[in-house]
Amino acid sequence: MSQRRALTLSLLAFLVLVTAIKVNVLAPFDEAAEAWVQQQVTPVRTALMLLVTQLASTAVMVVLTALVAAVLVLRRSDYWLGRLGLSVPGCILLNEVLKYLFHRSRPALAHPLVKLESYSFPSGHAVSATVFYGFLAILSCSSVPSKVRRVVIRLGAIALILAVGFSRVYLGVHYPTDVLGGMIEGAAWLNIVGMVTNRHRLT
Repeated sequence: MSQRRALTLSLLAFLVLVTAIKVNVLAPFDEAAEAWVQQQVTPVRTALMLLVTQLASTAVMVVLTALVAAVLVLRRSDYWLGRLGLSVPGCILLNEVLKYLFHRSRPALAHPLVKLESYSFPSGHAVSATVFYGFLAILSCSSVPSKVRRVVIRLGAIALILAVGFSRVYLGVHYPTDVLGGMIEGAAWLNIVGMVTNRHRLT
């Protein structure tokens, strides 16, 4: 699938999701999912989810992005360094803008495991995970000739992204649709950056 087509599909999916949220079509789904997840809470699972969610925290993203950037500098990979520079900081800034525009409140749970006062949609952790681990998958696949290994890399990235997304719902700080919105936003941003940097690379 071309980047342009993937971007178009992502933007359409995001528009449909936002519209459905605004007219409360997905409210029963969000509430039912939150109720089910809260029934699965145990001390061991909570400890695991608190660990998993850190994989896309701001602090971890800054450190991991800096490490990857350092490796790319050493390898003199200017193209990938520029693409990383647009991908991760850009998605964080974009997400803050979208949160402000939609100003959706966090889930109102009786006993949330984590309390946050910021807006809920789209999920910043889901966006960061999608963009950073998605970028790593794209970068890794660009130098891996084996089709099987490329599939494994992509599946690994998807598993990490889904795990982070689930952790946000489990901890009670996001609705499932917040996480879905963040993933779609992240996929769209990856395609936008890819299109921009590829065009610059060819000129």
